[in-house]
Amino acid sequence: MEVRKISLAAAALAAALSAPCAVLAQARSSGSHPAFSSLRVSVGDTSLGGIPTVIEGGQTDVAVWNLMQVLNQLGFSASWSNGVLTIAGPVSVPVNTTPGPQVKGGAQVVLDGTPIERIPSAVATPPGASSPEAFIPIANAVDLFARLGIAATLNGNSLILDTSALPAPLPGDEIAVWNVVSALATDLDLSPAPSGASPYADLSARSPAWGIMQAAIRAGWYQPPSSSMSGAFQPITWAEAAQLLWNALGISEQDAAYQPGGSPTAWASAIGLVPDNWNPSSDMTAQELGVLASNLHDCLQGYVETSPTAWRIWYPPADEYEATLQAGSGQTLFASASDAQAAILATYQFFNQLQVVRRNSQWLLVIPSVPQGFGFANVTSPGGVKYQLGNGKTWISAPSLDTRDVRASASEPIAIQIPPGGIVITWNQMMPALGGTVALGALDVQAGSSGLAVERVNVLTPNLPSPITSVSG
Repeated sequence: MEVRKISLAAAALAAALSAPCAVLAQARSSGSHPAFSSLRVSVGDTSLGGIPTVIEGGQTDVAVWNLMQVLNQLGFSASWSNGVLTIAGPVSVPVNTTPGPQVKGGAQVVLDGTPIERIPSAVATPPGASSPEAFIPIANAVDLFARLGIAATLNGNSLILDTSALPAPLPGDEIAVWNVVSALATDLDLSPAPSGASPYADLSARSPAWGIMQAAIRAGWYQPPSSSMSGAFQPITWAEAAQLLWNALGISEQDAAYQPGGSPTAWASAIGLVPDNWNPSSDMTAQELGVLASNLHDCLQGYVETSPTAWRIWYPPADEYEATLQAGSGQTLFASASDAQAAILATYQFFNQLQVVRRNSQWLLVIPSVPQGFGFANVTSPGGVKYQLGNGKTWISAPSLDTRDVRASASEPIAIQIPPGGIVITWNQMMPALGGTVALGALDVQAGSSGLAVERVNVLTPNLPSPITSVSG
């Protein structure tokens, strides 16, 4: 929703506009002649001019060109070209993109680049006009206003607009709190809450942002600054956006020391969601939000495409204390939070270097180099695994693959076939002091005719004896 655009295109419009006399693009059953009038448009005591109307068969249509002039006065940029009505507003002003009715043969309305509905359209020449003009039903115009957060009330020959739900636009390309919530909602399965009364003076229930903000507040993603102010349309810094993302992912503040980076902003940089040079205290822009949202989408799906036949694995995040670092008794596996954080960071680094490639119809998981030190990988598949070392042509079959058993130089890659049943790859750490190993992360990788699918498998029962009994920072 970075740039909001609304387009109205009617297939019959071009032909109708070339007609030598006033015509209606859609025939109406009454057979009566159209009657022309006008609506006075106002916001409070401020007049926004008039809009010509055409009435026939009990239906009132309004002129699109004059509707554009009203929208221009309200802070939107509206233009008409080649049968397309384009309306753009500031990026920080919300718009409702919920799909609407589809009238067969009607004009198509496209909101924010997405076709959302088809509405009736007409073409007629008002008295005194030199050429035909496009008209749409007043009911659809009222709905269009509502999608922009403007309540429109028809009272006789007056159209009264209530713009109190419209927020003041932020300067330049800056975004607001609601922008971040909306951008994250789809990938994190947050649906707008049902409509209801708003307790916030700065967020009307009529606002297109109300439903998703209400849902975010209820889900604990976002804490309003007070019981009467939502802060939905205030600018948001990168640090605040990172904290919101942590909340949305269910990462507890008390578990911060166990996450890569140890804080929301350092975590996002450590796992590759944002560049290292972002200033946590600067207000976010639409471009920055686009980077974050795109990267988060790829990260949550577990991979990013690097070429038509190659993908890089991207380890999906979680609260690592809850998902990984507790043994069966609920105690942590490491003697200090810093040790645990280092182990988890190594886990992300291992998975994020993995690649998937497709050679003809064969899918391969590639470990770029044989792990060294106390960390090792294990690969399993229901029918055993087949792997290849370096650039060799020989495939080795085994019940499973443990990289500690691989006889190869550290720089040699390992290519593993991904069979129809998929493979599970874990990253593990040897812990000699405890006489065992611990699995610190796992991925289920599936590939075939439907493409690539990667799913994180959280570790619930590490292969260790009794856990360490104390944790210190």
